[in-house]
Amino acid sequence: MRNTMLILFAFMMVIVSACSNAGRAQTSNEGLKINNEQVKNGTGTTSKGETSGAKNSKEKKTIVFSTYFYSDFFSEAKKRYEAKHPNITIELQYIDKKDNELTEADYEKFEKKTNAAMLSGKGPDLIQMDQLPSGDYVKKNLLANIGDMIDKDPTFKKEQYFSNVLDGIKVNGGIYGMPMGFFIYGLIGNETVIEKSGVKIDDSHWTWKQFTEKAKEIANKAGGNHFALGGMAPEHMIGNLVTDQYATFVDLESRKANFDSAVFIELLKEVKFMFDEKMIREDYEGGIFYNAVINSPEYYIREVRSSEYFSDPYKKKSKLYSKPNASGQQEGGFFRTYRTIGINERSAVKGEAWDFIKFMLSDEMQDHAGSSGISLHKASYKKVAQDVLKKGTVMSDQPVGPLKGKEFKVTQKDIDDLEKFITRLKYPVQFKPSKIEEILLEESKAYFTGQKSPEAVAKLIQNRVTTVLNE
Repeated sequence: MRNTMLILFAFMMVIVSACSNAGRAQTSNEGLKINNEQVKNGTGTTSKGETSGAKNSKEKKTIVFSTYFYSDFFSEAKKRYEAKHPNITIELQYIDKKDNELTEADYEKFEKKTNAAMLSGKGPDLIQMDQLPSGDYVKKNLLANIGDMIDKDPTFKKEQYFSNVLDGIKVNGGIYGMPMGFFIYGLIGNETVIEKSGVKIDDSHWTWKQFTEKAKEIANKAGGNHFALGGMAPEHMIGNLVTDQYATFVDLESRKANFDSAVFIELLKEVKFMFDEKMIREDYEGGIFYNAVINSPEYYIREVRSSEYFSDPYKKKSKLYSKPNASGQQEGGFFRTYRTIGINERSAVKGEAWDFIKFMLSDEMQDHAGSSGISLHKASYKKVAQDVLKKGTVMSDQPVGPLKGKEFKVTQKDIDDLEKFITRLKYPVQFKPSKIEEILLEESKAYFTGQKSPEAVAKLIQNRVTTVLNE
């Protein structure tokens, strides 16, 4: 099971690192570059800094910024910000290895070293949280509440950003990490089969049970060997559904689990129903829907257009649908934050650190972000989307095969549909593999194979997860 988690983790690292440009800065041969002048310069200390900042001061200050791997975006932000603020030095720390050379051991070393530094009060001022246990940091009061900074900063215009995403990442009303962008989690549907069936779908408000029933109706009316979703075992399905609504079942701040609840027991039953009805299977061919992660308007166009260029009998139209919600869960779409930056609560330069985050979220830097994540900044996103529309086509990214060299047409409806989809996002996805996910995979099998009741399995999961949370 651990190997499975490592593979999933490595896969996520490949996707994320592929979003960065190939350029790379040089650092020491020791891997993560450490600045021995941190304490002398007033960064990484145990004193609590002012949140107002002194960005116009002539006093020399250093902001230590730690990330897991090199990012051309952060490097460019450092260069531009330092040019505008000669008194500020941004010191980037990262593991000096090529992206494809990073291993699970590198990650564990990075997490262990960062955790120790944060607990000792000598951690970096800014820290990229994508690969770190942010919930643990929040519980131990190691991260500043950026939500408070936003409320007290008249220069930060909340209406310029996708507020539904900001609301979605709140923890007990606070924001402890500011994402530069986000990915959309959804389903790509076989629109040719759906239209042939005549079945109408309202994906703005549907549960997994309704999803299964709709798919069964589509399969019956369209004919052929069709089913809802492929490539999924039931235990992996329950793991996916929990990560889609992680905060519903795991409160990282209070260290409480909610797996013995009626909501989770019903979720187990829904998954079993889907497999009993043979609407979700472990094979792929014939699936009406498949899971998709959208990280840019261009990627969205490729996802919904490329199937039109497949050879028969696989040629079809495609459409992006919202993933269903669990029973009892309010309607809303799913997303994953990207390049999420936290501020060390003990930093002596919190004000300057916040000012640098605002700069990275500005039009100037978001225009440089490229296709690696949908910008949190509305105007920057609209500019990217309009540039794609103005160009009129998106080139296939396939280096070989039948899609090589193909151009996919872009319409105004494509852009409108995607933006409408974005405004419905509500739930952040917990994408990092964890011990909790391993517990779900191991214990849920007993219910799906008929060995135990859903209540008994839920209690076992609750007890094991509670133990993990209290470790």
